Amino acid sequence: MSTTEDRTFKALLLAIFASSIPATLILPMMPSFGEAFGIGAMELGLLVGIYPLMSMIASPFWGRLSDRYGRRPILIVSLIGGTIAFGVFALSTSWVGLVAGRALQGLSGTPRGIGFAVASDMSRGQDVAGRMGSVTAAMALGFTAGPLLGGIFMGEDPTSWTGQLRSWLGLPGGGFSHVLPSMLGLSVNLLAAIVIAVGFGETWKPDEYAETASTKAQRPEFRTAILQLSVILAIVFFLLSGFIQGSLQFSFALWADLARNWNAQLIAWAGAFVGLGFAIGSGLIVKPMTRAIGMERTVLIGTLIDAAGLAIFLLGQVSTTATLTGLFVSSLGGALWATTILSLLSQQIDQRDQGLALGVANGASLLGRVIGPSLAGYLAMHITPSTPFAFILICVSLAVLRAIFLVRETKPVHSSSAR
Repeated sequence: MSTTEDRTFKALLLAIFASSIPATLILPMMPSFGEAFGIGAMELGLLVGIYPLMSMIASPFWGRLSDRYGRRPILIVSLIGGTIAFGVFALSTSWVGLVAGRALQGLSGTPRGIGFAVASDMSRGQDVAGRMGSVTAAMALGFTAGPLLGGIFMGEDPTSWTGQLRSWLGLPGGGFSHVLPSMLGLSVNLLAAIVIAVGFGETWKPDEYAETASTKAQRPEFRTAILQLSVILAIVFFLLSGFIQGSLQFSFALWADLARNWNAQLIAWAGAFVGLGFAIGSGLIVKPMTRAIGMERTVLIGTLIDAAGLAIFLLGQVSTTATLTGLFVSSLGGALWATTILSLLSQQIDQRDQGLALGVANGASLLGRVIGPSLAGYLAMHITPSTPFAFILICVSLAVLRAIFLVRETKPVHSSSAR
């Protein structure tokens, strides 16, 4: 990788990290929001769900704009939009204002689909999985950092360890406020926009591609390619991964509260540990694994690891060590197959439509994240707190079956290429 490419990719990873923080920043604040603003469970649910819903709508739109005008300007606009949205959220003094701020965060701060397109632009052959994995890892770290930042900076009992940490940092030790975490999110998004403006070299120049396109064999445009069964299955597969990951995060928080009576800060730290599994899988393991055994087999092994982790959780619920280990393993396996499926999808789409196609895939994943927590909450409240994990295991089992067929479908290709 050249120095320019290295600087560009690092700038992208910072942008993805910054734009992922708001997704989970408010999770530890939810009980305090209910008390401070006098709102119930339905309003709180909308406050959480409006972000991924708006992101799902906006992701293909930003992706298509990046195909038309280049990645760099759209990344900058998106991050500045996220900065403004954080300001709206920070200054809100009513539930309506909070929802408007979260909606703007979802609509504006969604460059992750563009990030996947940049990874595709910069990749050659099998390297696409490694690049995609790095983008996914940055996203996972942002999702992990969000609850920690929200929990530390929102304010609470000054005698608790977080209250003492706040005092040590020179912050007020007690009293809830969403303003400080929101201003922190604003600052990170603004910094990311500046870094992209200064350090990001454009990876996609549509005018240059158009000049040479007539001399190259053309693959189908996205509106044609999306009708192919393999593309449809890849997008559905990615929706399933979003459903599983969204359900897993929410189910764990419910289980820890209902079955273990953990407080918000303990849940946040435990969730961060589980989130590291996703970051490690996508950032450190997926690249060497895809190079060693290929993408299709990486998908299969990832789904099997995911299922094994969920089984460990379900069988060892009486032990905190077993439950956290199981969810860590599940998250690691989920990162392997979700990231690799996205890489396989990018290879089936024309360069001119990478932003749109990967934006659609990202939107499908976000749709899964909208649906998953609602279903998980219903199962946990009406059956048992661990029931959602059994249902998630069934979903992962479907992913295992699809991965088996995916490996079988590649056998003729491998054998023909060997001759």
